[in-house]
Amino acid sequence: MKNIRVLLILMIVFVGIAIQGNAQEHQNFISCKVDGEEFYAEAKRLKIPTRHWEYLALAAFKVSPDIQVWIRIMYLKDQLEPGTYEIVSEEYLEKAGKKKKEVDAVYVLVDYTEETSKLGHGFHDGESLSGTLTIESVTPTSVSGTFEATLHGVYYKKRGLATVTGTGIRSNINKKIVTQAGGGMLTHGDPHDHPNTKKQKQTDTIVLTEGRFNMDWTKSKEEE
Repeated sequence: MKNIRVLLILMIVFVGIAIQGNAQEHQNFISCKVDGEEFYAEAKRLKIPTRHWEYLALAAFKVSPDIQVWIRIMYLKDQLEPGTYEIVSEEYLEKAGKKKKEVDAVYVLVDYTEETSKLGHGFHDGESLSGTLTIESVTPTSVSGTFEATLHGVYYKKRGLATVTGTGIRSNINKKIVTQAGGGMLTHGDPHDHPNTKKQKQTDTIVLTEGRFNMDWTKSKEEE
């Protein structure tokens, strides 16, 4: 009987910790509904080297399974300004990059990726397509706002040879460990970079609604 009581107490404690962890709020975050399902996670500012563009990239991620939402903003101005900007596809951005660049041009990409099979054996991704992003507040070291996006849904599956030989499994485990430490997102410039996988023919649509984001990197800027 005593053992049962101890077990019940431990269960209550663990449930309490889990609830507290899930309810934790982050200063820097991205939140939205993914096809109606709630997504909320701590966000990081990505350090991705670029040419010709000013570049602001944010990403929020969960682990086990890996779920990530990315926001990337390309612009030519010295400083972003509050306003509503169109979300475009990478194909549109590439075409725009070949044309004469407008000084006031601002391009936004919003992407999604979800691990659907453990150890990186499958992914369901949403490639940036259309929508709007509104910057409500912005400073040289912070940005916040809202977004609504429609994404082109695609699927990735582990290549047969990689599955048989185990190639890529170790690297995927290492990636998860680094991601859990909070630094993995800073090493990849593409949300759809899935080593040893092949894009499938199946497609669909992923809709992100009621999106919000907040990022303040003042402290990290001071430390630099």
